[in-house]
Amino acid sequence: MRRTAVVAILIIIVLFLFSFGSSFILKNVDLQDQIAIIPISGALVMGNGDGIISQPHMSSDTLVEYIESADANKNVKAIILEINSPGGTALASKEVAHAVKRVNKPVIALIREVGASGAYWVASSSDVIVADEVSITGSIGVIGSYLEFSGLMELYGVDYERLVGGKYKDMGSSYKDLTPEERVLLQKKINLIHELFIQEVKTNRNIPEGEWREGLFYLGSEARELGLIDVLGGKDKAISIAKERAGIKDAELVVLRQEVPLIDRLRSLATHIGYGMGISFKFKSDSETQILLQ
Repeated sequence: MRRTAVVAILIIIVLFLFSFGSSFILKNVDLQDQIAIIPISGALVMGNGDGIISQPHMSSDTLVEYIESADANKNVKAIILEINSPGGTALASKEVAHAVKRVNKPVIALIREVGASGAYWVASSSDVIVADEVSITGSIGVIGSYLEFSGLMELYGVDYERLVGGKYKDMGSSYKDLTPEERVLLQKKINLIHELFIQEVKTNRNIPEGEWREGLFYLGSEARELGLIDVLGGKDKAISIAKERAGIKDAELVVLRQEVPLIDRLRSLATHIGYGMGISFKFKSDSETQILLQ
């Protein structure tokens, strides 16, 4: 018990000290040239995504704030968007992409494992796209599918009492079949978003329409042949291009990242130390911890 208590106290002390140096705020002071690295990881959503998705995600508000902060800072000479995202909602993706287009400095998009759909929309707004030959990119399409339970409800004798004000108010409800008319209407709206996506990519990349408009994903090597990316490579290549575009020889790399709450870092570190020393730590709370960027 004594050893357990000592280890727990040490964990708290380390994390308490670490919490003072883990967040970074860009300041206009006379330091060496900097390259701001902005990680874009998980699905892109509006706000904090509560009630929409449970997977890791990033707020478009947060990303736009990071991008504008880096653009306004005189020490930052270039920005690297480090992307590992499958996409996100249409408006969130559009907001981030347009924030990138407003930047007055070189912006390099680095696609790591995946930069697809809405995340590719963001990447396409940058000056140069770098991706590994086995990275996944493209997927320039829109999905509006959902689960429909009317057959299951009928099987168990559950009825859907339809009370609406407006003919199409419950269009797309999971509790009833789509009518042929409703299906056509929903498909038209999806097509409108898809065409906007296509036109943005065409303009951003200065490429003609091709097979890429059909929503297929591509490996980096394939995307290079189609003009969807510019250079095959990794982080070192992206940094090299950022320096070249900014006209600098050396730079400090500054990562703009949302600070992880202290309690989450405490849990993570305690788990790792606990496994290493054969000690089992259990932290209980009234609700499940959500990994949110707020």
